[in-house]
Amino acid sequence: MHFRFCCDESHEGRQYSECCTISGFFSDHPTWREVEDRFAEINHRYHVRRFHAQPLNRRHGEYTGWSKKEADSYSAELLQAVNEQGRRMRAYNCGMHCDAYQSEITENGREKLGPPWMVCFNSCVTMIARDMGTLPAGDVVEVVVERGGGFDDRAVATFERLKVNPRFPYGHRLESCTTMTPERCVGLQVADLMAYEYFKRLNDRSKASRMRPPYQLIRQHNDFEEGFFGSRTLAALRAGIESTVCGAGELIVIPTLG
Repeated sequence: MHFRFCCDESHEGRQYSECCTISGFFSDHPTWREVEDRFAEINHRYHVRRFHAQPLNRRHGEYTGWSKKEADSYSAELLQAVNEQGRRMRAYNCGMHCDAYQSEITENGREKLGPPWMVCFNSCVTMIARDMGTLPAGDVVEVVVERGGGFDDRAVATFERLKVNPRFPYGHRLESCTTMTPERCVGLQVADLMAYEYFKRLNDRSKASRMRPPYQLIRQHNDFEEGFFGSRTLAALRAGIESTVCGAGELIVIPTLG
């Protein structure tokens, strides 16, 4: 069976100086068809081409002139389409506080892991491939990223290197990484929903902040996996990273939360 992971990259700060995340949803093709059909129907009813989280929350672009009530109603319907799938839709997220990466890991260590987006992308794909260990041996995952987003070509090249990386034991689970537009692959619109919420959560460093309702509902109704490279996790990983002998970008780490 072929599974698909539609994902999106978000970052804050010039040259990834503050925060970076990779987020999306993983599921089988029949489930993706159901969710994508629902998204397409809702978009048609609201007279928009696609869901795009940031313009919606600012009520810009296609959403200019919308009331907050209309925007909330639209996003709630889309979120319900995801929540109704329950555990058949699994969210995967990996994020990094990039300033902590710079301060906790030496230049030599960062060369082994790669830039923040690569560290998070490799970790996300590795979490998925590892978790597929309970599935039949022939089951594989196809990764889809947004074309023209500035992340697409780098993601495809990184994925292909990962498949042949001698330090990566799950290469047989990786089928392909392709680039598409969110209009053609509606799953990228679904990924954008998760990406926006996870980035907002990770970029808010206030420990007292509450989860936004969409983020909370995804955690409540769907499967949810997360890895986070924060100061404590990076400090704990530092010795192992520095002592590992490998080529540039070959080291892959699945972080804990911290």
